[in-house]
Amino acid sequence: MNTPHLDTMTRRRTTRSKARPGFSLIELTAVLVIIGLLMAGAAVSIPGLMKRSKIRITKASMTTIKTAINTYMADNAGEAPASISSLVPSYLDTGADIDSWDRPYYFIATPGTLHPFSLISSGPDKEFQTSDDIDLWTMDVKTGN
Repeated sequence: MNTPHLDTMTRRRTTRSKARPGFSLIELTAVLVIIGLLMAGAAVSIPGLMKRSKIRITKASMTTIKTAINTYMADNAGEAPASISSLVPSYLDTGADIDSWDRPYYFIATPGTLHPFSLISSGPDKEFQTSDDIDLWTMDVKTGN
């Protein structure tokens, strides 16, 4: 005996079992839009992170160079080295005489002034005497900005 109620239930089961599980086009599009937004945000923030990292690395290198210069001066009766590269390999590792932007540091002995020597990196713009220069003696001074 066929009852109309049983035929309807059988058709529903058949329809459900034939339906494929998966994602709809709208769901996939939404996921792709979200991933795109996340990637765009990362693309905007990465260059700023790279710049700040290079500044931190350069400051740490300058502190290491300062220690090497002070050690050299202690070993040589207070006389400053002729250049940073003259400290390699006795006091510094090879490559320590360039900053994070692959530019040489500005170094000069300045006896009789406030500091025994000057050590400056040209900074991100790779040009000396600009606002982004990193000076050993003022690099950790907090500004009002």
